[in-house]
Amino acid sequence: MSSKPVSVAVIGASHAGLGVSHKLLRQAPKASITLIDPSDEYYFNIATPRFLVKPQSLPSNKYLYDIRESFIEYPSGSLNFVKGLVTRIDYSNKSVLVTTNENSIKNDVISVAFDYLVIASGSTTPATLGQGSLKLPFKATAFEDTRKAISEAQKKLQNATRLVIGGAGPLGVELAGELAEASGSPKVITLVSKTGSLLEGATDTVQRTAESILRRKNVEILKNVTVDEVNEDTEKKSWTVKLSTGQTITADEYISTTGVIPNNQFIPKSFLNDEGWVNVDEQLRVVEGKTSRSDTYAVGDITCHPYRLLSRVSIQAATVASNIAASIKKDTRIAKYSAEAQRKMMVVPVGQSTGTGHFGGWTLLGCLVWFFKGKDFLTYEAPKFLRGKVER
Repeated sequence: MSSKPVSVAVIGASHAGLGVSHKLLRQAPKASITLIDPSDEYYFNIATPRFLVKPQSLPSNKYLYDIRESFIEYPSGSLNFVKGLVTRIDYSNKSVLVTTNENSIKNDVISVAFDYLVIASGSTTPATLGQGSLKLPFKATAFEDTRKAISEAQKKLQNATRLVIGGAGPLGVELAGELAEASGSPKVITLVSKTGSLLEGATDTVQRTAESILRRKNVEILKNVTVDEVNEDTEKKSWTVKLSTGQTITADEYISTTGVIPNNQFIPKSFLNDEGWVNVDEQLRVVEGKTSRSDTYAVGDITCHPYRLLSRVSIQAATVASNIAASIKKDTRIAKYSAEAQRKMMVVPVGQSTGTGHFGGWTLLGCLVWFFKGKDFLTYEAPKFLRGKVER
């Protein structure tokens, strides 16, 4: 008589959740996984600066994929995909409640039981939610038609001729570079940096290179300036941007590229730090108070680890999958994750053909940035992330 499969519920089907699910299915084939996400499409959002600004540059099949199809290689029944939004974790009967309709009624809520739980709900941004910014789908949004959101954003960016970008991190710099090259009417672009340099945290050489490239593309750069207030006039279809210098800019669109918001509405407050991220230990188990839970893990953006970068997801996913598989097999060996042990990397395309960045202490030439990321914004890697086959 076969024993009952061990059930694992994975909340979130973006880079992290997919990585854990695939790796666990390979390491613990007797596990039964339920993967939960409001969308049944994997959204490779890394490429948003390119395809939002230049719609013809990348077809949608390069950044949107059917999640279910990525699991056809496994035995039938080993993975169950639930399209819905988790609203609560109930430890009294070890289950999560999932609403399968945005306008939920009682019959639209289901319960998913688990022996192990993986929280991979990720994060969102003010711009994604349209909070004080042109609404741009830098992240997927619960129950929203991603394709429709992309199409609407593309039209607004195409029609705008005067734009202000708040934030000069990698996303802000990449977006400014793409907009400066956009076809159609020439665009007037202002990039606002709260610090005295672009790409805070990068090496001096990388910072200077990014600024030089953007200035050659006629992007106005304001340094040591903050955006104090923004107001949208829906009738005039314009934005008023008030800066810390006292200057006021009227623009067709204002884009915020700052701020990260944890998707934590369903997570017990006892799991979260003061900023709303999930506390985890070196095994990526969730820490409640001072105690690590043996049945709950967190991975990806939602964790308390800083530097929420795609390059770190595969290692975190491997750590979680290995530890759950070991626990199922009663193996005492454990895997540990250390953010500090990962070499810092920044690769920033600034337009179609060049860019800047560094890997550890090595500065990357513009041609290398183009080769590794700039030519298609890493979409060649998307199928590997979709199937959990990135090993770094």
